[in-house]
Amino acid sequence: MTKQEFEKQIRDLQKELVELQKEKAMLRLQPCRGDAEIREKETKFDELDSRAKTIDETLRGLTRKRHLSISESTTRGTYVSPRPDDPL
Repeated sequence: MTKQEFEKQIRDLQKELVELQKEKAMLRLQPCRGDAEIREKETKFDELDSRAKTIDETLRGLTRKRHLSISESTTRGTYVSPRPDDPL
């Protein structure tokens, strides 16, 4: 996967996470009229929390992979480590 693909996926997931957080905020503001509505609301919160956790874990994994690919590409460069007998 290229750097641009990683960044696009990360941006898309971040947008999805923001939308999910907005949805949770809206749900939190909705009034409940009884036990059944409270249970429905709690179920929806659980679903949203689960999705948020999955997105967050995916974001961490993609970020880690992106950093690894960047560090691998920089280590493949022309850097030559100094030998012990080289003058400073």
